[in-house]
Amino acid sequence: MPVIPLPLPPETYDAPWKGALAAYFSDFMAFYFPDMATDIDWSRPPVFLDKELGRLTRDAALGTRLADHLVQIHTRNGGKQWMLIHIEVQAQHDGSLPERMHVYQYRIYDRFRHPVACLVVLADRGRHWRPSRFSYRWHGCGARTDFRCVKLRDYARRLGRLQHQDNPFALLTAAHLLTQQTRGQPQQRHAAKWKLARLLFARDWDRQRIINLFHVIDWIMRLPKELEDQLWQDIIDLEGRKAMDTYVPRGARIAMMRELNEAREKAQREGWLEGQRKGWEDGKARGLQQGLFDGLLAGHQEGLQEGRQEGRQEGRQEGRQEGRQEGRQEGRQEGLADGLRQGQAALLTRLLVKRFGPLPPDAQARIATADLHQLQAWAEAALDARTLDDVLPRH
Repeated sequence: MPVIPLPLPPETYDAPWKGALAAYFSDFMAFYFPDMATDIDWSRPPVFLDKELGRLTRDAALGTRLADHLVQIHTRNGGKQWMLIHIEVQAQHDGSLPERMHVYQYRIYDRFRHPVACLVVLADRGRHWRPSRFSYRWHGCGARTDFRCVKLRDYARRLGRLQHQDNPFALLTAAHLLTQQTRGQPQQRHAAKWKLARLLFARDWDRQRIINLFHVIDWIMRLPKELEDQLWQDIIDLEGRKAMDTYVPRGARIAMMRELNEAREKAQREGWLEGQRKGWEDGKARGLQQGLFDGLLAGHQEGLQEGRQEGRQEGRQEGRQEGRQEGRQEGRQEGLADGLRQGQAALLTRLLVKRFGPLPPDAQARIATADLHQLQAWAEAALDARTLDDVLPRH
């Protein structure tokens, strides 16, 4: 089973469609062009000639090319023909499309001397734009190129049935339509994406097929980070923790773990900064600047280096040598302990809110007054707890 590669940056929004088409070409033809699919000899594998297509359509005069494929197929009567499949996933009207298809066709025929069938999938939101030919005439002279189009908008009338069909392009079409319908409505898109994910996981398909299609749907139906995090938590609750390994490509898991670590580090940094601010104010009042900076060095080396230098300079200027010596030891202990405790409290609060929603006042109060060891114990319990009471049991 082929693996669809990880997506490119968002500006290449068509990349998932291109990968799905290459991986499931027979399903693509069966879903969008079933009459043509029945005349293809599938016992002879199709051959993708995208490099040839790139050389034939290189100049910029052809406009922006999206998910283009050139495929060699064999017909059931023993012949063979070349097919250009052009999928526009930018969801926009393009008046140059008919001319571009005409140029594609004659260049491909000129190169291979075989019949060319040009196919287009229109993913725009318009109702009436349905190009099918390019032609010109003058005094009995001219040219004409016919090509076939399907329009994703036409499938909106049977959106419910699409979600239960066995063809993968039924689900992808549903994902595309639901993405258009929920533009500017993140909560509705989250609900639609969660439903498609459940339907996909329930399919009796092989593992790689599910991974591939989930990857495409995930890329098409982009969500704000908060709702994306909630979706993953729902998936974990539905499928178990192994779902992360089962359904998400390794590269995507790495990216997700990187984001999780960045969030954790941010929470720790915010805790350290809060501890630094409080310790700095207290230490300055009591002549403990140097001790505070040395104490926080272990947790925030880079950020405190400048502060240490500033503290030494200010201490020398104020002539508080004796206070600095005494404050170094006391401030190191007090500043480090307070910074660690506040950093751990901030991290625990973010973790509990992400997992269980806003915290009740009594839970916030317990976290605010707990010592470092208690906060660490709660944080470890939160990793596997199913409810907030499992972490913070009420007495």
